[in-house]
Amino acid sequence: MSVFNFNKHTILIILIQMNIGFVGIGQGSVILREPASVTAMMEEFVLYGKTNEKVKAWRIQIITTDDRREMETAKSKFISIYPDISLEWKHIVPYYQVRVGAFYDKNKMMPFLLELKKTFPAATPVYDHISKKTLVNK
Repeated sequence: MSVFNFNKHTILIILIQMNIGFVGIGQGSVILREPASVTAMMEEFVLYGKTNEKVKAWRIQIITTDDRREMETAKSKFISIYPDISLEWKHIVPYYQVRVGAFYDKNKMMPFLLELKKTFPAATPVYDHISKKTLVNK
């Protein structure tokens, strides 16, 4: 009769715990070899990201009209209510469009759209090309 009465499971658990303790002791190095085509593609991807200043993101178009005075009125009204939110207008003949805000995610834009619709019922979400700086600084 043995002084220590261990079964197979107990011995296995002890061995596993001993191995876990030694896993962190050894330091190794990993060498990554990637094909030249992958390296070239990654360099092209990084260069594109640095040179392409605009990304597709969401804005809210508060008005589309062919009357410049109506556009100016809507623009002034928006600035008086929301002075800290970016505003951009453009003239695509024959219409004037006023777009506000800059949202990378449509879900983050929706609460603001619902708030805007109280004052600007024609407000509509639009997918637009927005500068990265505008998205970061908002």
